[in-house]
Amino acid sequence: MTTKINQLKPPKKIKIGIDASCILPRKTGVGKFSLSLLREMLSLESPFEFILFLNSFRHSKIDLPLAGMQNIKIKQYRLPGPLLVQSWRYLRFPPIDLLTGFVDAFHSLSGYIPPQIHGKKIVSVYDLFFMRHTEQCDVLGGQYFASVFPKQLPQCEHIICPSNSTKKDLIELLKIPTDSISVIYGGVDQRKFHIITDYPLLEMIRKEYCLPPRYILGVSTLEMRKNLDGLFIAYKHLKEKLYNPPKLVLVGGEGWKSTEIKSAVKQHRLISDVIFTGYIPEEHLPLIYNSALFFVFPSLWEGFGLPVLEAMACGVPCLISDIPALHEIAEEAALFADPYNYYEMAERMKDLITSHTLRETLQQKGLAQVNKFSWRLTAQKTLRVYEKILKT
Repeated sequence: MTTKINQLKPPKKIKIGIDASCILPRKTGVGKFSLSLLREMLSLESPFEFILFLNSFRHSKIDLPLAGMQNIKIKQYRLPGPLLVQSWRYLRFPPIDLLTGFVDAFHSLSGYIPPQIHGKKIVSVYDLFFMRHTEQCDVLGGQYFASVFPKQLPQCEHIICPSNSTKKDLIELLKIPTDSISVIYGGVDQRKFHIITDYPLLEMIRKEYCLPPRYILGVSTLEMRKNLDGLFIAYKHLKEKLYNPPKLVLVGGEGWKSTEIKSAVKQHRLISDVIFTGYIPEEHLPLIYNSALFFVFPSLWEGFGLPVLEAMACGVPCLISDIPALHEIAEEAALFADPYNYYEMAERMKDLITSHTLRETLQQKGLAQVNKFSWRLTAQKTLRVYEKILKT
């Protein structure tokens, strides 16, 4: 009789812990990537119950867009983030199990690798820029990853990265076995990012942020690795080639050494040419893209490059850095320039400003390119990694 009753019980859910603290308010690229993945993953049928670890010392109440979804429990804490990270680094305490409860596997979306007593370890690594250019990274994050990754990444059962470029770095710089790495591209939500023809709405948003009718757009956190100073130098050269080029609009929150980046605008005498909007709400971003003449992304190094896909989905031609990950994502659908060659960058900007045909060609190629990327596919492949790791 007992056996028959047990047969009627639903199968026990496998518990997957996830460090999702990066999806909290004022998200950067990693946070946006993680939230989009989680939204899609939690909408799919799976044998898993997800335990989300959220830590924010600033926010006592969080309007989490994932709350209320099935098969999810949220463990929220208000611990000082830097203190927790350093405690994990030096004291190996507290184990994540103490914060989440027992899990069969724990997936860190933020890259931080907490101590763990039970279960398999999975970590997402977006890039290894901090190992190539330590001087361009903030002290806390750069030092943490540079010291922890070489020791602890090899102990993880699996690593997920968003490009073959990052996989290559993991193998070459940290000697990670190739079969311990899965490349899973991100996606783009074309329900949100698409061509918008509501011109009064576009004008209203431009007025809200004091933007001109047309502009060159950059979207990124204001930090050194994004090569914004290089962009300013290139723009100065552009002004020598063209009279009164479109203004440069930079969207994004402040990051490491953002004060120096803003000071560089004064040094280059571009105060009247560069507009900083600061961090803007996610729902305004597609509208900001849609009024851009073209999008520029001069980053020194990237693991993926979500803004490039967002711009393409909005029908905006793209001028991006000639670096491996961006070639991998954009293929033939963007114009490339050496991020260290400011004259070349300026020439490419001039080409885009003066050639309607070039802009139209890149727009059509970009709209076709984004169809290769889907958050549904990202979620499905991530779930398959969980299933594979838990079988071994």
